[in-house]
Amino acid sequence: MTQSNTEKETRLVGLLAQFDDPDSLMQACESARVDGGYTRMDAFTPFPVHGIDQAIGIKRTILPFIVLFVGLNACLGGIVLQWYTNAASFSPIFPGYDFRISGKPTWSLPANVPVIFEIIVLSSAFAAFFGMLILNKLPRLANPLHRISRFKRVTNDRFFLMIEERDDNFDLEQTRAQLNDWGAVEVEEVNEDMTDRKFPAVIKTALILLLVVLMLPPVLIYRARGMVSRSPRLHVVPDMDWQLKYEAQEIGPTTLEGRKVETEYLFPGQSAAQKQLIGTVSRDEIVGDSELTTGIAKDNTVPNLNAIPTSRYQEPPGGEQKKQENPPEPKWLTKFPESITVNDQLLARGRERFNIYCSVCHGISGEGDGFVNKRAMELALTGKSEWTEVKNLHDPTIVVQPVGKIFDTITHGRATMGPYRDQIDVNDRWAIVAYVKALQELKLTPKPKEDANSGDGKTDGGKKADGKKADGGKKVEPKVTAGKGDAAKKSDPNKKSDPNKKSDSDKKEDKKSDDASKTENGKKEDSADSKKENKSDDG
Repeated sequence: MTQSNTEKETRLVGLLAQFDDPDSLMQACESARVDGGYTRMDAFTPFPVHGIDQAIGIKRTILPFIVLFVGLNACLGGIVLQWYTNAASFSPIFPGYDFRISGKPTWSLPANVPVIFEIIVLSSAFAAFFGMLILNKLPRLANPLHRISRFKRVTNDRFFLMIEERDDNFDLEQTRAQLNDWGAVEVEEVNEDMTDRKFPAVIKTALILLLVVLMLPPVLIYRARGMVSRSPRLHVVPDMDWQLKYEAQEIGPTTLEGRKVETEYLFPGQSAAQKQLIGTVSRDEIVGDSELTTGIAKDNTVPNLNAIPTSRYQEPPGGEQKKQENPPEPKWLTKFPESITVNDQLLARGRERFNIYCSVCHGISGEGDGFVNKRAMELALTGKSEWTEVKNLHDPTIVVQPVGKIFDTITHGRATMGPYRDQIDVNDRWAIVAYVKALQELKLTPKPKEDANSGDGKTDGGKKADGKKADGGKKVEPKVTAGKGDAAKKSDPNKKSDPNKKSDSDKKEDKKSDDASKTENGKKEDSADSKKENKSDDG
C-alpha cells in the first residue's frame, strides 16, 4: 500500500464513512460485521442509539468484574490489616499493638466493619476510574479524527462509521467500495500526522524539573531520620497546634505562642464547663427514690446534700489549686435499696460494667493493677506525668465502707477519681457496687484487733468477755499493758510462769492471754483480773 505522502510524515489509520440517519448507520454496521467480517471498527453518533453496540460487535465490558475483584481483595486486606495492627505482634520489624482497654477483646469483627467498608468503597472507586481509562486506552493526547472538518458535526446531526486499517480484512479500495454500497454519503481517509508524536521539548524539561522537586521531600525526610535537631519543628498551620479554645481541666486565660491572650471565662469560677445546678435532674435519671439515686438514707439530717460529693479540686480565681474541705459525712446506706435485688443477674451485670469502666485502673480483681494505672505509674516514676496511685478495693479502709458511700464514689467521684454518673446508669452503678462487695468477700482482709465488735466474743467497755466464745472463734485481746511484765505477773495469782523465761516479756504476755481465755469462773475471774491489773498499773 502506497501513499502520496512519505510514510515518515503520515500514516493511514482507516476509512471514515458518513451517514445521514441512524437507520442507515445501523444497517451499515450490521453489513460490515456480518458480510465484510470486520472486527476493528467504531461508530460515532450525536445521541445514544439503541442496539449500536451489538451491531458493531462490541463485547460486554469486564470492568464490573475488575471492580468486584478489587473490592474483595480490599475487604480481605482491611480485615488482615486491622487484625495485624490490633491483635498480633509477632513481627519484630512492624509489630502490632494489642492494647487491651475497658475489657474489650483485641479483635472483634463488628468493631472493624466501618474501616473495612471505607477501604472497599475507596478501592472500588479507584478500580472503576482507572480501569475505565485503561480499557478505553485513555488518555490520548491527540486523535486524528479531530483533523477532519466534517467529523466536527458528529455532536450535532451526523453519523459516522470508521473501519480501522489494522483490521485483517481491511483493503483500501475494497473497503471504500463496500462502504459506498452500504449507503455511505461520503468516505474519507483518516491519516495520522507522525510529527505530532514527538514530545514537546518544553514540556519534557518541565516534567524533569518537577520530578526533581518531588524527590526533595523524601530525600530530606530520609536525611532527618538519622539527625538530632534542637530547633523547633516547622508549623505550617500554627492554628492547628495552638488554638484559642478551652480544654478539660484547664484554667484560662490561655497563652498563644508565648504571649498572653485575655479571654473571658464562660462560667463562674474560671470554669470552661457549667457545673450541674442544685436541684436539676439529669436525663434518664430516676426521680422519686432518693436512696436509689444518692445512696443516702432518707432520715439523713446533714444539710445541703447536693454539696456532699466533692471529688474535684476547686479552681480559685487567682492561685494554685487546693483541695476542697470535705463536709460532714451523711448517713450512708448500709444495705441495698428496696428496688435493687441482689442476685446472679445483678452480679453478672455488675461484672460486665466493672470490667468496662473500672478494670482499666482498678484491675480485674480490684487490686489496683489495671493497665492504665500501671502505665501511668511508670510514667510518673520517670517524671513524664503526674499520677495518683489507684486505690486497692481490698484495702481495709475500703472494705468497711457502706454500699451507699461506694455508690456515691462511683456517681460523683472522690479525690482524683472522676465522676461516672453520666456514663453509667443508676441501676448499673448499684450492680457495680454489688460486684465490688462480692470481690471483697472473696478476698477479705482481717479486721484490726482493736475493733471491739470483731469476732464472736461480746465485750462491754473492756470489762466483760466470754472466754469460751473467744477461744472458739477470734481472739479477744485482754487489757494488759505491754512492757510491764513484772506488774502483770503479780496481778494474777493463778498464773504459773516459768522462772527460766522471766526476761521474755512477750512470751509472758502470750501465756497470760492463754490463761485468761481458759478461766473457768468467767465473769468473776475477769473482774478480779481487771482490778489487779489496775493496781499493777498504779504501782
